[in-house]
Amino acid sequence: MYSAFAAGGDGRARENAMRLTLLLLASLFAAANAQADVSYSPYGVRGGDVLNVRAAANPRAPVVTTIAPEATGITLTGKSASGDWVEVTYKRKRGWVNGRFLGFGTGRFQLPAYLDCAGTEPFWSIALIPGQARADLMFAERRRFFKLTRASTAMGRPDIWHIRGSNRPGEITLIVRHETCSDGMSDNRYPYSAIALISGQDMIAGCCRPAVPRG
Repeated sequence: MYSAFAAGGDGRARENAMRLTLLLLASLFAAANAQADVSYSPYGVRGGDVLNVRAAANPRAPVVTTIAPEATGITLTGKSASGDWVEVTYKRKRGWVNGRFLGFGTGRFQLPAYLDCAGTEPFWSIALIPGQARADLMFAERRRFFKLTRASTAMGRPDIWHIRGSNRPGEITLIVRHETCSDGMSDNRYPYSAIALISGQDMIAGCCRPAVPRG
């Protein structure tokens, strides 16, 4: 009688332990996904000014909240409107901002959310917009779209950015560095250099510059 009860108790204990393990793994997975969300900051907003979050994708819409220029933690909801308006959340407030005022990080080595990168021989281009990256690999006659999943700086090097995106069946890794860059074909100088790895196959190098949002 006692042994049967003990066996049953051990079985329930193992079951409870398994449930706790599954709950822990689920919480860790959720935390990893939360950390993978790309965070934005105001870009091009001068000190003393604020970024307006509006109730609609319209510069005349009511202001829901304002964001200081040094703030971080702006996330996208995935919704966008015509032009360069995107829906965001900030401190549990949701509304619309003009995407050209969004960037990665703060301070001297901040990156704009709109970024054009390109290279020659072979010819390629990568266009970043809030939440997405489009890679045009002219040398392979391929075009790929990726959802941005990460934007962070190298340890101890705030001038080097790692931008990552994914899309079945592949992913993109873009390393952007704050340094003068030449395209090798003209006298143009760009403020960033770039190295990209597309789906673990094509590694390409070139230059980047802030982009003008395409309406």
